[in-house]
Amino acid sequence: NHYLNHKFQGRASTFELAWIGSLAIMALDIAGPFTGAICVHFGHRQAAVVGVFVMTIALVAAAYSTEVWQLYLTQGVLYGLGASLTYFASLTLPSQWFRRNRGLATGVTISGGGIGGLWLSPLVSKMLENKGFQWTMVCCAIAHLVLVTPAVLLFKSRLETGRERAKRIAQFGYRKGESKEGEKKRKFVDFTIMKDIRFCLLFVAGIFVVSGYFTPFYYINSFAIQHGVDASSAALMVGLMNGASAVGRIVMGMVSDHIGPINALFISTFAASLTLLLIWSFATTTAIMFVFAIAYGLCCGAYLSSTVSGAVCGLERLASVTGIIYVGMAIGSAIGSPTSGAILDTIGHGTDYMGVIIFTGAVMSIGTVILFFLKFKTSKNLFAR
Repeated sequence: NHYLNHKFQGRASTFELAWIGSLAIMALDIAGPFTGAICVHFGHRQAAVVGVFVMTIALVAAAYSTEVWQLYLTQGVLYGLGASLTYFASLTLPSQWFRRNRGLATGVTISGGGIGGLWLSPLVSKMLENKGFQWTMVCCAIAHLVLVTPAVLLFKSRLETGRERAKRIAQFGYRKGESKEGEKKRKFVDFTIMKDIRFCLLFVAGIFVVSGYFTPFYYINSFAIQHGVDASSAALMVGLMNGASAVGRIVMGMVSDHIGPINALFISTFAASLTLLLIWSFATTTAIMFVFAIAYGLCCGAYLSSTVSGAVCGLERLASVTGIIYVGMAIGSAIGSPTSGAILDTIGHGTDYMGVIIFTGAVMSIGTVILFFLKFKTSKNLFAR
């Protein structure tokens, strides 16, 4: 909203500006198979620390960017690559430490993203208003360095890293059951999982769901302002959407431990689709907009859980395989928000969001149908975990 109405007002379209955030998500997702493998080989803590420094540098560079293409490279691609290293390290660690309550543990972990968004969006809105763009971006960079670095230094992997394994073999030789032949078969990124039809369904579902997933987060602010809501209340909607997603991720994590991760994911995505089509479509008052922000946040969070990947492929290659899932999500990121921006610029003439809402609800509904087939492919008994 700041880029559209202030920094690049009259110089860039919604479609062009939507690519900044989309490129960040795409870079995060596309790098997933490789950053996941880096975590496995070098260690989760080491990968995450590097990621924090890359994100910090990216935001400082973005602060001094004066053209949209410069933000594509800094706040977009470079930030996404750094985020990928830190995000996948934190996403895949809980599954190493928990058997029971694995869904809850993962839900608690990824709820941090929602809690961060709860305070960050209103704060950034106020800083942009009072301190300007450059100082705001530098403060965000400092926050990354000061807050995230101590957290990732506490990361601890339960499993032996690839580097530790190679060092052990060099010093002490192979353990019983290990062999050089098995060593040759180990791959940095394991794409053989694509032979599993269940994994392919999950991969394709990710494309459709993410095509709609981020659109409300990107557009609810400008949508609310377009309908007469003041800037601080509009920013609060984004914060509440993030905060509600934190609660939703924890709740759906608990639910997945009882009914199974695939069932929980299907219910979550189905409910999110309904909020888009049945609430956002009719959000003409401030109260209904707040209801939509909270309802969508509560329902949408489960898709970012890695527990379904673990249920399909097993834990031993979870980091690498989760990265492959996120490649599909990168495709969805490339389709979703830029397409919504193009719809808003052309069909909506910059003011009518109904086309954006219908597109978002439709692609998430298609993803929901694919998840239903995944559930059916996993077990013919629809009530089975």
